[in-house]
Amino acid sequence: MENSVTERRIRWSSILIAAGLLVQLGTLSTTHPLAFMGFLMVGCPLVAGGILLYLLSLI
Repeated sequence: MENSVTERRIRWSSILIAAGLLVQLGTLSTTHPLAFMGFLMVGCPLVAGGILLYLLSLI
């Protein structure tokens, strides 16, 4: 039972990281100040949240 919870957390962390990287990739295609804000305010927290969830799932 414990493995399924750990696997679910790792799956969610990979989804968060992938979503953050897709947002960052999408904002890099334009040179607009709002694109930079999207990079910082949406993409970076998604990646950071995914990394933190992954590290917490290892504990």
